Amino acid sequence: MEEDDELITTQLSFIGQILSVFSHEINNHLAILKESAGLIGDLIELGKTSSRKDLKEILKIIQSIKDQIGQTAYFCNKLNGFGHGMEKPLSAFNIHESIEGLMVLLRRFMNQKMIYLEKDFTANMPLIYSNPLKIQFLIFCLIEKHLKRLDKKSRIIIKTVYSNNSIGITIIPKGNLIETDEEVICKDEIFKQIIKQLGGSISQKNADETMIMFPVSLFSKSR
Repeated sequence: MEEDDELITTQLSFIGQILSVFSHEINNHLAILKESAGLIGDLIELGKTSSRKDLKEILKIIQSIKDQIGQTAYFCNKLNGFGHGMEKPLSAFNIHESIEGLMVLLRRFMNQKMIYLEKDFTANMPLIYSNPLKIQFLIFCLIEKHLKRLDKKSRIIIKTVYSNNSIGITIIPKGNLIETDEEVICKDEIFKQIIKQLGGSISQKNADETMIMFPVSLFSKSR
């Protein structure tokens, strides 16, 4: 029972971290929109709306507002996808879309550390029938582990492969390691517990590269 409680608590911590990053990012987006709208208001109050130059400047600001709204909508759409992943314990989904959604939601988190996420995806990947939230959680755990150990301006590459009706995801750190006493959300026991629940496996290519592999269908492993 305590093990289940710890699993739930850890997953809630992950969800909380994603929501915290999202709220900060949305506040930044809204601040930019507010500032742009304020600039238009200032131009109108100052009577700078009659000349072609003034109108050109206003149109430029309006376009920047449209662009920002597009970026904000895109960001919200990724959170929407993340939320849908929690609606059903099992569903068919595109693993690349799921990973990309996580990468977008973690962008601010990564920028704070000045570490860059990159993708190296295999083309024509089939849909996977599994638990999208738990797989995103496992990827987050591996990213977070390296995030605590890498120096600024390092990279973390997320690579996917498809082999023998299974999908593999490898997290590859690139950069200098630093000493840290920062704790990570996901303990090894919890990580292995979720891997087992999903019928997956974990392998270590070397001291740094970790691959997690799952059957395309969770049921195919349990039969």
